[in-house]
Amino acid sequence: MNYPASASHRSRWTALLIKSALGAAVAWGALAAGQAQALVVTVGGQNYDVTTFTDSYNNSKSKFAQPPAPGVMPWWGNQGLADAFATAVGSQLGKLNFDQFSPWFAYEEQAGPFVGSSAYDINSQILDGAGITPTLTSTWAQATLKPAAVPGPLPALGAVAAFGFSRKLRNRIKASKA
Repeated sequence: MNYPASASHRSRWTALLIKSALGAAVAWGALAAGQAQALVVTVGGQNYDVTTFTDSYNNSKSKFAQPPAPGVMPWWGNQGLADAFATAVGSQLGKLNFDQFSPWFAYEEQAGPFVGSSAYDINSQILDGAGITPTLTSTWAQATLKPAAVPGPLPALGAVAAFGFSRKLRNRIKASKA
């Protein structure tokens, strides 16, 4: 069966567009699947990626400070901010300490050889001021300020569609000159 040239071009263009869009979607999925996902929370109007690490205070002292380098705890030195982060995270990262508490949100405790911390407990309440021995291995929260949002895959798919349309238009122009 012979189709008019325009129908043939249309079916090839459609197939090209579908293949390109599918390829872009697969590539996007492959890139996203390989990335570690952090929990994003908003505290004080800013977005943070919150993750955890397991160690003792004595072994990881450099992490127990405010960012930028070397600390990874924006709430360090501020019990109220530690509480705000613990509330925002809640139990979304799991009960990682003694199967009862979320990760510890450490803050500097002035008295004694202890690390102050806030955590979300099994009763969905904030546990404040728990003195943790600096040698005890526990799961701690850490956070990094999340950069501004980056556009998703839609602009890339739009570019693919525009490229396909421009090729179709170019072919029409060539056909009309012949």
